[in-house]
Amino acid sequence: MPHKLIHENKVMSQCTQIDLLRHGELETPALFCAKPSEPLSIKGLQGLWDATQDGEWDIIISSPHERCQSFAKALAEQKKCELTIEPAFQEMDFGDWTGIATKVLWEQESARLKQLWESPENFVAPSGEPMKTFTQRVKQGWQAMLAKYKNQNILLITHAGVIRAILTEALKINHQSALSFNIEYAHLSQLHYYPDGVYSLRSHGASHC
Repeated sequence: MPHKLIHENKVMSQCTQIDLLRHGELETPALFCAKPSEPLSIKGLQGLWDATQDGEWDIIISSPHERCQSFAKALAEQKKCELTIEPAFQEMDFGDWTGIATKVLWEQESARLKQLWESPENFVAPSGEPMKTFTQRVKQGWQAMLAKYKNQNILLITHAGVIRAILTEALKINHQSALSFNIEYAHLSQLHYYPDGVYSLRSHGASHC
């Protein structure tokens, strides 16, 4: 039997299931990267409720940014499950670019923005967090989470950049390849992590659990 099929046939109790959920649409549209205090729009909040209505988890883990943790707290109360706010999963700090409209940045900083897409591993926004520092932070938080919540069902509410950093680790791809993954507001991806260190990407971009 092929190795992949062996993993797919393993007993569910022998794997850790992680649902990765990007936050919903923001109140201020078209920002390159929102400030940590930026709230969700009404539509963004509803999208998250729709995406999680049928899900059941042992633990909900959230970025500390308002657009993630405000919903995480409400969902944990509704689902009656544990909640942890984890700074390792906050969005990359884009420094001076935080809170600026994407259109404005393309007009003023097109060369640096192209570097983000063409050579992301070496990217640093003005006064921002280096990409290498960001991905290492996420990796450390991810590994700690898997060790602590082994064989449990986890919902991680976070940001598109964090989800891409996790996919680079799980799928063993570089960050430039991870940029090809489309990660919409309130969309889910699901990973299974097995005791021998193998990952299975079970779904990507689903709008419901």
